Amino acid sequence: MNARQRRKSKRQSPAAPVASAPALPKAERISGEDLIEPVFFKQAPTRKEDEEDVFDPVNFRRVENKWWLDWLFPDGVIPYFITAFVVCHVAWTIGLFTRLAANNFNDAGTHALDFLQSREWQMQPLLLFLHFTTLRLFKGIYSRNFEKAFSHLNISQPDVLKLRDWIFGRRVNLGAVLIALPFLAYKLFGYLPSDRFLQDFRVDWWGMEARYLFAIWCVEWMIFGYYLYLLLVGALITRHVLKNHQFKESVDLVLSERHYSPLFNCTARAGTLVFFFALVHAAYLTYAGAEIADFVGLGVLGLLLMISFGITWAAVRKSLSMGVKEAVESLEKSYRNSRGRLQKMPEVPGIEDDVQRIQTQMKMSLALQQLEYLQTKYEQVGRREMLGMFFRMMAPVGTVLARVIRWGSLLAALGIGSAALFSDREKPKAPPANNEKQSQKPAP
Repeated sequence: MNARQRRKSKRQSPAAPVASAPALPKAERISGEDLIEPVFFKQAPTRKEDEEDVFDPVNFRRVENKWWLDWLFPDGVIPYFITAFVVCHVAWTIGLFTRLAANNFNDAGTHALDFLQSREWQMQPLLLFLHFTTLRLFKGIYSRNFEKAFSHLNISQPDVLKLRDWIFGRRVNLGAVLIALPFLAYKLFGYLPSDRFLQDFRVDWWGMEARYLFAIWCVEWMIFGYYLYLLLVGALITRHVLKNHQFKESVDLVLSERHYSPLFNCTARAGTLVFFFALVHAAYLTYAGAEIADFVGLGVLGLLLMISFGITWAAVRKSLSMGVKEAVESLEKSYRNSRGRLQKMPEVPGIEDDVQRIQTQMKMSLALQQLEYLQTKYEQVGRREMLGMFFRMMAPVGTVLARVIRWGSLLAALGIGSAALFSDREKPKAPPANNEKQSQKPAP
């Protein structure tokens, strides 16, 4: 058998099984070791809810609730968008009919042209569609993540259902109305009687069209009240639950596997919606002209988003602080006991004494590592969720910018290539040199 055949037979022969190392006997544990040590060898599982998309079609499903402004729209993405599109344009058509009816349909063409030139009425269908879509997505986010938020807490299902009524019950409508009242009061008593309204719409401040426009504003500001209510009440519910209920697992598993992360899901995913809504609404305000109430509303929405996240973050840290404090005290006590035993050990040469001394030193080192790990994990509570909320908010903008840059680069390359091609065609040919002319003469 030559060398080539020997190498071939060696590759085809089954590999010998590798003998596994025998399991080490479990050493006697000291106080505090069972708190943190497992997390060094166990990796936190990947949670599917961390990868959920805010604009997932599942969020457009109908969920049983008592919201006044959600029962009109059906289940599913395509039926929902078709219904919302029809409702928004029917509302716009009624506005046009109201303008013509207020003038007894005299000179209808001129009044219709004035109506079409009004930037407010141009943007009303888009703004209504934005409000309806954001409202359904808010409902989908809270319906999918509300009960998951308390899955790692010692709270019974009936208690969760009672708290759920604060999100999907009738009191949501009352809260939305109360939040919208100050903004509607400004529109009614501050904006409608002003010269600004007359300049923008060129209609009587309390005519038929003004009343209908105010009714549309009532719907929009009430939907806006839903956003503020959900952000605030959701954070207060989380604070109430954490104040009265503890986590199921020990503090080391809660911190290493981030059992507190579902508590931030509603606020973090709402942050993407708030940013998306703010971008489109800011474009509307820039184009149609803004009132002070609109700017105040956007500012309150962004501020309340940060406040709700801060309330949740403070409640989670306060709930974990007692467990972390007890674990730290236990580890410090373990370290002090080990150090005391090490100091009392006699300096006598011998294998058994050396083994005991090494074991004690290892326990001291492990206790210090556990202390550092525990304190680091506690300080990082909420940071990943906050960064995740920020990146989710920036994701739509980044996607749009990436596509703009991609298509812009492609168009620029096509433009440069086309310019170079046409320049080559239009460039006049240089006259041949003398030697070329002589070479082109026919031979005698």
